[in-house]
Amino acid sequence: MRYAGRVALVTGAGSGIGLATALRLAGDGALVACLDIRPGITGDRLGGAALDLEVDVTDEAAVRTAVEETVSWAGRLDLVVNAAGVASFAHTTDVEWREWQRVLEVNLTGPFLVTREALPHLVESKGAVVNVASLAGVRGWRYSAAYSASKGGLVALTRSLAVEYAKAGVRFACVCPGSVDTPLRQAIEPVPDADPDLLTHGRALVDPPVADPEEIAAAIAFLGSKEARFATGAVLRMDGGAGA
Repeated sequence: MRYAGRVALVTGAGSGIGLATALRLAGDGALVACLDIRPGITGDRLGGAALDLEVDVTDEAAVRTAVEETVSWAGRLDLVVNAAGVASFAHTTDVEWREWQRVLEVNLTGPFLVTREALPHLVESKGAVVNVASLAGVRGWRYSAAYSASKGGLVALTRSLAVEYAKAGVRFACVCPGSVDTPLRQAIEPVPDADPDLLTHGRALVDPPVADPEEIAAAIAFLGSKEARFATGAVLRMDGGAGA
């Protein structure tokens, strides 16, 4: 019960890593505000320990309202987990401007907006932020110009804020998963005319080579806890040895 008496806000809590994280934190005693563009999925499974909020993380006003509602509901805020995200894989010459903009807005601007609104409350509670980046954000990745740029930016944002807010007592860390069994992964369309050699690039070395969302959630729960005091600025790869 490492989160007893603490309050977490999780974006993308309706599925995948976000859902697994919300369930893990609640199981560890937290009250969890579950933000998702499709509300109601997580709260039904957590009962009174959860607040379901319909939020588009790229909507500045909606994010501000969601943070205010969370603090009004629970009285404080101790942890933010930015797990909402979208994927995009294509030949770079096929990436349209609107798609580039969509990926950057959800994967990078969204975490920035949520974190910015939460920071006054996290300073008060000496809390933490854990961002969900990707292996694609720390090494070269095939057919992922927009996605890699967004996740690499999220890694840099995490490190920058870790430095800026260290003296204020707010910790920042991020996890960089490789392949994870989520609806996001299952919905990825094959890239036409892909180079077979590139498709084997970055495969996990463990068996099975795809992680369960719960494995990533366990790492998030640690990084967001008081036990990870000395891990501020940490970038934890959860890639099954793919980036080794």
